[in-house]
Amino acid sequence: MSSKPWRRHAEVGHAVDELLDAAGRAFATFGVASATMVDVARTAGCSRATLYRYFPDQESLHLAYVHRATLRIAHQLAADRAAGAPDTLVERIVAGIAHVRADPLLAVWFEPENMAVPITVSQSSTLLQTMSVGLIGQLNEPLGHDELQRRAEWMLRSIVMLLAMPGPDEDAERSMIEQFVVPVIATTSVIATTPVRSQI
Repeated sequence: MSSKPWRRHAEVGHAVDELLDAAGRAFATFGVASATMVDVARTAGCSRATLYRYFPDQESLHLAYVHRATLRIAHQLAADRAAGAPDTLVERIVAGIAHVRADPLLAVWFEPENMAVPITVSQSSTLLQTMSVGLIGQLNEPLGHDELQRRAEWMLRSIVMLLAMPGPDEDAERSMIEQFVVPVIATTSVIATTPVRSQI
């Protein structure tokens, strides 16, 4: 399955990226839940020992893959905003979900047979920290670290739910995000109903 044999990399980051690229192909071929470390190593054209040198277990590989994807989407959303895209928390969440669905290597994670993996990965404090900084960190509210993490967890759970169980259409999903997700994340009081657009 590998397109070319593994070669040594002068920089760790390049090796990690190549292994994660191979992991994405293996996940798409075998399923995220079913792809083994052996499958990933074969796809990358390397030995299992090489793969384990960078990722000690399957859980760390899954987390690294999702963490990189999250950062890439966050950077794309920032570029979109710089180019004039609407900049509200609702729009960030809607656009983030759209980016996942548009990428076959990410969309496969939310197929029914694979759902246990993103649910497990979403509990990671590293991923929650990335979500906090990438999507909530610019809120004009004096939030402590624990509160920011709590809100990031709610946002991440909501995004995973919508990816696993899509709404009837984008408008319906946007409405759910506006009514049931953003008011909790973007207001000091969880029962406040001030529209998020006035705060961002």
